[in-house]
Amino acid sequence: MTLRGQVLFADGVLRPGEVVVSGARIEAVRALDSAPDGIIAPGFIDLQLNGAYGEDFTAKPDTIYHVAARVLQQGVTAFLPTIITAPLETYREAFEVLSPLSLFGRDGRQARVLGLHLEGPYLSPHRSGAHNRAHLRPRADPLADGLIDPSVKLVTLAPELENGLQAIRDLRAHGIVVSLGHSAASHDLSMEALDAGATWGTHLFNAMNPLHHREPGLPGALLSHDTAMFGVIPDGVHVHRSIFKWLMRAAGAERMTVVTDAMAAAGMPPGVYPLGDRVVTVSATSARLPDGTLAGSILTMDQAVRNLVTWGVCSPAEALTMASTTPARLLGAQQIGRLMPGAAADMVVLDETLHVRQTFVGGVALYDSANPVSML
Repeated sequence: MTLRGQVLFADGVLRPGEVVVSGARIEAVRALDSAPDGIIAPGFIDLQLNGAYGEDFTAKPDTIYHVAARVLQQGVTAFLPTIITAPLETYREAFEVLSPLSLFGRDGRQARVLGLHLEGPYLSPHRSGAHNRAHLRPRADPLADGLIDPSVKLVTLAPELENGLQAIRDLRAHGIVVSLGHSAASHDLSMEALDAGATWGTHLFNAMNPLHHREPGLPGALLSHDTAMFGVIPDGVHVHRSIFKWLMRAAGAERMTVVTDAMAAAGMPPGVYPLGDRVVTVSATSARLPDGTLAGSILTMDQAVRNLVTWGVCSPAEALTMASTTPARLLGAQQIGRLMPGAAADMVVLDETLHVRQTFVGGVALYDSANPVSML
């Protein structure tokens, strides 16, 4: 199979080209003098997905693979199901669902489930956001709590908790990516945590102390650190669109990752939906607790990419990179996130307006907008 169009090459540049696929792998990626309309990019990777299409992963972990089939229509070829703050038994139920971990789900016709993102229970009660404080644990000790598991890929924690820095070291020793978030940590402590092995920041600016010129806090540490990456939610609600231009100048597409932080209402009409053991009211633009606190989003990955380009924040190539290559690099996933020989043939084909035409996983077209019903 050969696909031709504007190809996002491994150097992050969109140019006319073709992608040659043999079986489940990319055989060659070549530049052309001209190509048909359309964009060919690595499949999107969502690092923070709490649920979608009416399903909540914390309340019902067994719905993960159902949603994995639905997110193909967003161009998502891989994601981290996110379990928010909950009793320890809830995490263990999710471990059972993903054990043994299958990158292709249960029947091979879904986005890859790369592992779990545990957003909690090691969060600051002062920056808990929509998380239920009753389930927060004051001491960060994933070893003692049994939360280090082969199915866990990423953990968000607040480094100021008791044992916080050691918890980072313990997680990293087991190959788990550590993110800083839901935290009131100072700038200096945040830098210590990054030096201890944390490499990402969860939904920058949200659920952390505000950036201040005399105490930059966690946002300042993430932005000033040489290599730290961070997630952003470009829904026009969580972060003002004007801030994204500044973020591009400060960090660029190499350090900023697009996430949805979507919850059960994503892809659904306004109404009342679950988020863990809490009830969230969803409008046409946001999801909120009764007191007005933001509770995840209703964003999709393809809309996130379109928003960044429509707002004039960055080029299409940069937006696509932040939705695919950069998150893959954070996870150390070398076989996905780039169109290059030997990589998995996980691709999204988009039109000129960045709407999804087709989504391929392992060289197989699992979603086609021309015939969507038969493929979901």
